[in-house]
Amino acid sequence: MPVSALRIEYGNNIIITRPVYENLYIAGGNVTVNAPVHGDLVIAGGTIVINDTVFNDILLAGGRAFLNGFVGDDIRCAGGELHISKNVMEDVVVAGGQLFIDKGVTIGNLLATGGNITVDGNVNGEVKSAFGELLINGNISKDADCRGGKITINGRIDGKSVLAASDIIIGNNAVFENDIRYWNRKGKLDFKPNIKNGNA
Repeated sequence: MPVSALRIEYGNNIIITRPVYENLYIAGGNVTVNAPVHGDLVIAGGTIVINDTVFNDILLAGGRAFLNGFVGDDIRCAGGELHISKNVMEDVVVAGGQLFIDKGVTIGNLLATGGNITVDGNVNGEVKSAFGELLINGNISKDADCRGGKITINGRIDGKSVLAASDIIIGNNAVFENDIRYWNRKGKLDFKPNIKNGNA
């Protein structure tokens, strides 16, 4: 039978400084990864900082997590706060208090539930989200289904949009390239001149 190689680390303060060529499992109070991980990274900690490449999946549970390295596959995360500052080749699935996707970052699909979600980067796939507050300043290449307390859009959505929130704010830089279905407490909204193709 096939056997998958793995490495396990645990303790109050964990720092990975040498490349890991198998799947890496970490549990710690403060965790820092300063070297590439060539397998999956499964990690639980209070504060997590990943500064180098993870070639496969990241499965993460933590209070605060900072992903400063490239991710070659998916991210699955449950935590209080997640910052993504490098590209993610595949999907990002997050349940947490806050999610930040930095400007210049590109990810695959985004599935997110949480308090506050800020997308300053680019989503190459679809966005599905439920939230307290959502801010989109970047670009979404496919459909967006966003439902929550407040939505502010200053970016571009190329696919169809479903927007449902108590308050929807359409910024000057917002661009909709397809149909929009929406609901908000105020009633009818004027999407012109932000909607280029399709109808609201």
